[in-house]
Amino acid sequence: MKKWKCKVCGYIHDGEMPPEVCPVCGAGKESFVLVDEVGNELSEPHESEESFESQGLRQSQELEEDKYFSLEADVLVVGSGAAAFSGAVTARENGASVIMLEKAKETGGTTARSGGGFWTPLNRWQKENGYEDNREDALRYMARYSYPNLYNSDAEYFGIPKSRYELMEAYVDNASDMATYFDEIGALHSIGEINWTGNAQVDYMDHLIENKGIRGRTLYPRDEDGKIKISGAELIRQMEKWSREHGVEIITGCEVVKINQGDTGKVIGIEAIINDKRYIFKANKGVIFGSGGYSHNADLMLQWQRGPHYGGCSVPTNTGDLVRISGNIGAQMGNTPGAFRAQSMIEAYLENPGGSSNVFYVPGDSMFIVNKYGERIVDEKRNYTDRTMIHFVWDPERAEWKNMLTFMLFDSRCATIWQGYPPFPIAGQHMPYLIKGDSFESLEKEIRAHLKEIGEHTGGFELDDSFTENLKDTIEKFNGYARSGDDKDFNRGNYTYDREWTTFPPTVPGVQWPPEDSKNITMYPIGEGPYYAIILAAGTLDTNGGPVIDSKGRILDWSGNPIEGLYGAGNCIASPTANAYWGAGSTIGPAMTFGYISAHNCLKL
Repeated sequence: MKKWKCKVCGYIHDGEMPPEVCPVCGAGKESFVLVDEVGNELSEPHESEESFESQGLRQSQELEEDKYFSLEADVLVVGSGAAAFSGAVTARENGASVIMLEKAKETGGTTARSGGGFWTPLNRWQKENGYEDNREDALRYMARYSYPNLYNSDAEYFGIPKSRYELMEAYVDNASDMATYFDEIGALHSIGEINWTGNAQVDYMDHLIENKGIRGRTLYPRDEDGKIKISGAELIRQMEKWSREHGVEIITGCEVVKINQGDTGKVIGIEAIINDKRYIFKANKGVIFGSGGYSHNADLMLQWQRGPHYGGCSVPTNTGDLVRISGNIGAQMGNTPGAFRAQSMIEAYLENPGGSSNVFYVPGDSMFIVNKYGERIVDEKRNYTDRTMIHFVWDPERAEWKNMLTFMLFDSRCATIWQGYPPFPIAGQHMPYLIKGDSFESLEKEIRAHLKEIGEHTGGFELDDSFTENLKDTIEKFNGYARSGDDKDFNRGNYTYDREWTTFPPTVPGVQWPPEDSKNITMYPIGEGPYYAIILAAGTLDTNGGPVIDSKGRILDWSGNPIEGLYGAGNCIASPTANAYWGAGSTIGPAMTFGYISAHNCLKL
């Protein structure tokens, strides 16, 4: 039996041919390559495989020991995701020589695994298509969502610390210019999304009074035919293509291990390991880090995160390198327990720790999520990062995370008509994380068996004895809410986000949807078996804590002073969003914007 690896998320498929659609990330079969038993890529392609380059995940050759490469540039950029390429492109377009240093053998970082959207307030596409936006409204919404405990609409800086407000202000004032700039120089062409209802998308907390239901703030890559390409791989492909054509030197397999400073304390370069040899790179003007978070650093995850996490979608090289090496020269740390989150299929993670295991948009209507007691705990249609926070509920009586693992349950109708949309596999496709039972009693038995199998990783987490009895009550209540259209427990479907982002037409054509008797398109009564379950845990897109930056992208020391010549952007630094996810692309939007800002200030433009 052959093994195929999805180049987007890392999922491993056993079969003579790759699947038509990746059941984890939704990528097409052209994204799969043959691998050996340990996951190393083989040379034999399948008949319809497109080139790796066409997927935007360029595979770089390892440096030979005698290969010539530069050791000095005006700007050194660490990483090769959205933040890093943004800094590299901006610096190079403004006349600086640039060397990009990537730890992995491939470019793209976690960005290449993403949908490629970037949240961009007041963007040109909004204006061209008649969608209004407002600077004050954007800042007010951002402050309210990121710091609800501090927010005061009448106070200076809306009640949040001045330094935090200035980061948000810099973002709003530069994000649109950044997107327009990259479009005009040909580094990244962008476009807004029109969703299945015919409207531009709303933000993730559209119902907050501060948001005002603004549409169109998220941009995506636009391909050569002028069509939207919801693909982080495409974003990387475009920016890397421009970078290489314009003389940015990209070195992969290069692990940065130290930041070097001159006598005055200014950063003058870095030290890196390539093929087990140590090299010193000199930066004439500065170093920009866009190197990712610490999701794959078990010690930092245990020390800094607010509760247990199991996987996500960040690439395995995201081990928080900047935390260590900038900490060694006195960088101030912030937002350390922060992360962009999405629920993770724990069994998919345990089978393939370096792959992607997140569940972003929960598809379907006859489905819900329950805890170990068989009780619903959340509006299942809420955005992924906020929905995941439900896992960090502490039970003070039992001294446990009572929702550490939750269970996504759905009926055969839901599994059938939304098949192929992750995490629902195509009919007949076996997925180890998919649990099946002909009745609720047999489903409980199978869930217990799966929990026992993974018990060594979860502290022996089990279902409560009341699970099935409570589950039947939950279903009766849920079905009543679905028939009336009013979810009295969690208001599912009351928000535009619920109805347009994470609820969408079935993947199977010709299905009557919503059903004629539907009162709420996000909910439908649980019907006949067989029934299915997927075990969910908290996971990260990536962490977003690390060195603190100012509004110019400069990394600060513990006295609040800039470390001259050192800049940061993306998930490797303390995020300007704090713990909020303002809208689709709230990871990549700030990453690209502060990469752009950092390059400008590094060059003193």
